[in-house]
Amino acid sequence: MKSRGLIIGMTIIIIAVLAFFLFSRADYHGKIGDLTESKFILYPLEINPEYEHFTPKVHFTDNTEIVGKIKTSKSLIEGQEVKVWTEEIEGKIVAKKIKVMKDS
Repeated sequence: MKSRGLIIGMTIIIIAVLAFFLFSRADYHGKIGDLTESKFILYPLEINPEYEHFTPKVHFTDNTEIVGKIKTSKSLIEGQEVKVWTEEIEGKIVAKKIKVMKDS
């Protein structure tokens, strides 16, 4: 009876850990390009000439959380590797969180 409870408990823990990693995954991962005051284009880390890459225009605001190597949106520069968590607002991709992984 104890081993059955242990198996059920371990199963629940494994499912919870997998769900956490699945739902905390970034929406986009790439490099910042064409940076303006409140938006940038996210380019892929590696470019395959035989593939048409999706390069989203990502908007950010004062409410966007910036983490990692920098702490403010004023410190964003072109070429930085970032992970971006987004939401769609009025047809625009708006960053909720930007994690700077590497500088250019």
